[in-house]
Amino acid sequence: MDSFGGTRRFLRQKMGFLGMSTINEELVFLVLQFLKERGYNETAHTLERESGFYIDLKYLEDMVLRGKWDETERYLSGFTHFSRNTISDVCLWIRAQEYFEAIENDDSDKASGILMNNLKFLASRRKGLFESMEQLFKSENKKEHILYSQYKGTEVGRILTIDHVKKDIEADSHLSGKLRFPINQSNRLCNLIIQSWKWWHRRCIHPNPILNTLFVDHVCQPQYNLSIAQPAVKQSIATSLLTYPGQSHISVPIPDDIPKTLARTLNEESSPMSMDFHPVLQTLLLVGTCAGSIGLWNVSSGEKLLSVNFKVLDIGACSTTFKEALLENPLISVNRIMWSPDGLFFGVAYSKHILQVFSYSGGHEVWLKLETDAHVGNVNDLAFTVHHRQLLVITCGSDNKIKVWDVHDGTNVFTIGDHSAAVYSVCPHTKKVFHYVFSTFVDGKMKGWLYDNNNKFVIAVFDYDTPGLGCTKLAYSTDGQRLFSCGTNINGESFLVEWYESEGMIKRTYQGLTQNSLSVVHFDTTKNQFLAAGDNHIIKFWDMDKVELLGTIDVEGGLPEKPRIRFNKEGTLLAISANENRIKILATDCGLQLLQTPENVAGVPLSYIVYPPAIAAYPQNPTQLYRWPS
Repeated sequence: MDSFGGTRRFLRQKMGFLGMSTINEELVFLVLQFLKERGYNETAHTLERESGFYIDLKYLEDMVLRGKWDETERYLSGFTHFSRNTISDVCLWIRAQEYFEAIENDDSDKASGILMNNLKFLASRRKGLFESMEQLFKSENKKEHILYSQYKGTEVGRILTIDHVKKDIEADSHLSGKLRFPINQSNRLCNLIIQSWKWWHRRCIHPNPILNTLFVDHVCQPQYNLSIAQPAVKQSIATSLLTYPGQSHISVPIPDDIPKTLARTLNEESSPMSMDFHPVLQTLLLVGTCAGSIGLWNVSSGEKLLSVNFKVLDIGACSTTFKEALLENPLISVNRIMWSPDGLFFGVAYSKHILQVFSYSGGHEVWLKLETDAHVGNVNDLAFTVHHRQLLVITCGSDNKIKVWDVHDGTNVFTIGDHSAAVYSVCPHTKKVFHYVFSTFVDGKMKGWLYDNNNKFVIAVFDYDTPGLGCTKLAYSTDGQRLFSCGTNINGESFLVEWYESEGMIKRTYQGLTQNSLSVVHFDTTKNQFLAAGDNHIIKFWDMDKVELLGTIDVEGGLPEKPRIRFNKEGTLLAISANENRIKILATDCGLQLLQTPENVAGVPLSYIVYPPAIAAYPQNPTQLYRWPS
């Protein structure tokens, strides 16, 4: 018997199908959230199935991709009373994939069982489909049958199957409402208990009674020495006011793991717009400016290794639209500059059409590896990713498109679009063998794409709204396990949040950002522990696990309203764009030692660095000998 046997029958009797607003249904969601946050996932999925209130698409996807066919159908059986036909169609997709895999593996007994025990019943409304599958089974050479020729193999087939499953469920008016988990705050059930507990004791002299059990009401013990207890309460309140998060005068000391000592000041020729530390030589800093120039700095010595002004190498290969835009307004800015994961290349996205990728082997020179007229209008963002040992760069632009480029031959591998709005940012991510691209749009949408460069397909896996529907950037924690976003809308409201990426829900919203911003807030993550954002002329910090503001830093010399920031890989250095075209470098104690280590002088040829095998496989010598500066 199931651990929640009779749950559905009980809820039906008590609720009378009154809808999502009933207390009983909300209690089920609170219990579901509690179970998942504590790791009781199997119990949670049983409750989902027995209550019929929520369909966990991520769980469905995981089971289909792992080939757990019986478990998948059993889970879906809990929702048949809402839409029997759609659930039957979904199960048909699932069993059809299982059937084709049995044919692929030459397992005739299993294929026969699936055909007669599952597909015959599920395809009762589609007799033609069942007959075709039956003919396939009876065929002497099954793998040359026309129906099998449409089968793409186990991995791709399962991905396509879950795509069909999602579309069918989302298209069903009775089931689509069960895809949204209505609770946005973490630990909601525990918080409600604490709230009721505090309300119950709101008149108690002792402010924090010990809660020993939930099974009986707590009764406060008499306070015999009130003259001693009351001053303690006043002192506690006073202390909490002094240290209340969100104020610039916070008295809580910032942890030593956060860079807070001013170590260097770099002077650029124009305002920095984007910065990135080298992933291997962590005292090497790339800077892109509002004038379109690129600077490469050795932060250890404070030396500027090179400065590259914007120019197009082959203007004849550019579009007429770009040429006209350049003639109308020759000013061009760097929107994003970024190193590749191996540190052998860096990409530059410009405010007009152009993407450039440079090769760097150390010293004072770079080589132009790739130049392309990537987008019409702004190239808003770029990011590198490695797919099947192939280095790719992903770009997005004002032309509502996302494009993927092969760094080594410059080909446009594929384009994701057209979208309804300009694409503001991209964030690639890899989970096991699956490659994703997360993207945000100027209208506040956030979408996720599953792509496969070898098999040339792209599948949309989710479509969410960002908080405030503003221009939003995305970033993962260093270990790639947690997804964060920070955005600002047209009303000047800014939101820094952590996501349940697979469910499209906000896990927590961080407090302390200014709510009348004139420009977009920039943020970064470090050490799998901290978040930082440039806001209101200061740098603000949060612990990833706490919504309250951890502390702030006001850098000497003054900062713009929304300074750009960037941590190095280890989180020991923090680069901040400051007033008068300056860059302030803050350091931890370890960062100060790093800056003083001679071996970290960024003039060492990168060919002397030992890279991991997957990185070392890339050719380190540029194939195009266009040298900068020439």
